[in-house]
Amino acid sequence: MRRSASELIPFLRSVPLLAGSGDPAITALARASRIWRVPKGQVLFQQMDPAEAVYVVRSGCIAILLGSPDGRELVINEMRAGDCFGELSLLTGQPRSTGAVAREASEVVAIPRDEFLAELEAEPKLMRRVLETTARRLRVSSERESALAFLEAPARLARILLQLDRQASTQGLIAIAQEELAQRAGLARQTVAKTLGHWRRAGWLLTGRGRIMLLNRAALRRQAEELE
Repeated sequence: MRRSASELIPFLRSVPLLAGSGDPAITALARASRIWRVPKGQVLFQQMDPAEAVYVVRSGCIAILLGSPDGRELVINEMRAGDCFGELSLLTGQPRSTGAVAREASEVVAIPRDEFLAELEAEPKLMRRVLETTARRLRVSSERESALAFLEAPARLARILLQLDRQASTQGLIAIAQEELAQRAGLARQTVAKTLGHWRRAGWLLTGRGRIMLLNRAALRRQAEELE
């Protein structure tokens, strides 16, 4: 969906990655950009797709997914309003290393590859911010992958539940489907269902349709540290 540059300029100025960029750069990017409406569940791009644009979330939530050889998907990041993603493939010229799907109805601003790279070359400060952002995300991703590699399934799942509990608007009640929980933990759905069933019988939590209520956070914290 094409919008006028004057409408996009204020938004792009507010994006942390673009902060400090000159008016000519912001204007050029706004003129080249398009707004995409992405319904919940729709794939924005898939792993190994060619990189044709960099994206900025205007509203909603976009999950970044990494596929495994056995067909599972791991959520490695979530992008919300003001977050920029997809820049790494533009810098390397390689296909997408991850996929992206809308967790909820979202709007993203798509900045075409050529225009974005042209502004990077013209704005050294922008290039530095992009490299800093990419390096930070790679470090966080590496730490997450290391944790998943060395933790058993129950510890992974307990950590994810406690993290979601801290982020929830109503602590103790987490709105999430088991399939999405499996993606976040890098586990098979059957493993998640079996583990939740064990914890439900132990009185640690309650499960419902797309809902999980935590009853014993202390037990989950011990499990997260693999002390049980």
